[in-house]
Order: sequence, then structure tokens, then C-alpha cells
Amino acid sequence: MQTIYPVALTPEQYVEQNYQKRVRCPENCPNCGLANSLEVHGYYHRYLTQSAVVAVLMIWVRRFICTVCEVTVSCLPDFAQPYRVVNTATVQAGFDGQETNPDVWRWQGLIDAYWKRFTEHLPLLTRTVGNVFGRCPLRPSAHVFWLQLKKACGGLATATRQLVDSLRTCLFGTYRCHQRPSVSR
Repeated sequence: MQTIYPVALTPEQYVEQNYQKRVRCPENCPNCGLANSLEVHGYYHRYLTQSAVVAVLMIWVRRFICTVCEVTVSCLPDFAQPYRVVNTATVQAGFDGQETNPDVWRWQGLIDAYWKRFTEHLPLLTRTVGNVFGRCPLRPSAHVFWLQLKKACGGLATATRQLVDSLRTCLFGTYRCHQRPSVSR
């Protein structure tokens, strides 16, 4: 399973400080709900765009395992989007139409692909979230839903955390890593 971990660092600071070593496990297992049942289970790496340069950064994501239900839990820093290489701040700037932002300009092709994926996922997403982010039109456009989501959450990092941790989805799809396992162990 995956949770979104709030981090008050840039991706570059996270790497420089080896911050993944300081990530604390969630108090309760997101699968079985038991308190104090998670233990360190290592890391995995993934790539993420850097700000102000045309390059990607390798980050390490902390993993834990539940000693009761044996489900692994990864704590993805909130500056990263699930299954997306462009960092959260740049995705948000792109979705906000900031075409003159150098990072948006550099990664515009990917941001456009993310917007398309968001638009395609929107019907299922709106059925999943209902009115959690406020009263929603029956079939909102991607632009209307994006503005409503941003207003309710303040930004993409907080919205992603709420979508993944509470509603088991994200802007771009409903992925297996966000679901509880269907078979109990």
C-alpha cells in the first residue's frame, strides 16, 4: 500500500539530507488498522524532476511492513505524485496554466499528458469522491473540478494526500497500491 507523507523540504533537500532515513512509520497499519504494528522494511527508489534544471533526481522512498497482516506500506513524499516523474509543484503550476514558469515549460509535454489522464479518469474520480471537496456539478469539467479541489485542499500535495490516504485514488487513476488487499493473510 502507499501513503502520502508530508515533507517540508524540496526534493533536492530530501536527497541531500537523506531524509528517507527519518521518515516515521504510520501509527496504524492502513490495511488492518492495528496500532504499532509496522516495522522498517527498507526502501525503493524512483525518479523525480528537479526544479530549475532539465534533470531528474533519484529519491528513496521508505517502506514498512505490518507484523500482523504482512502488508507493505510505502511513504511517498508529498512533493512526488504517484507514478509520475514530474514533481508536485510543477504539475500544479502546469495545471494552473503557468506556461511561462520555466519548470512547466521544460516538462510541458508530460504535464499535458497528465492533464489528459486526469480528464480521462475524471468520471470515475468524481463518482469516488462525491461531495468530499464540496458540492460538485453532476459532470464537472476537469478545469472546474481542479479549481474546486485546489480551493478545498489548498494545493495538489494536500489533495493527493487526502485522495490517496482517505479515498484510495489519485488524480490520475485508482491504482492497486492504494487499495487494501482483497485476500486476508
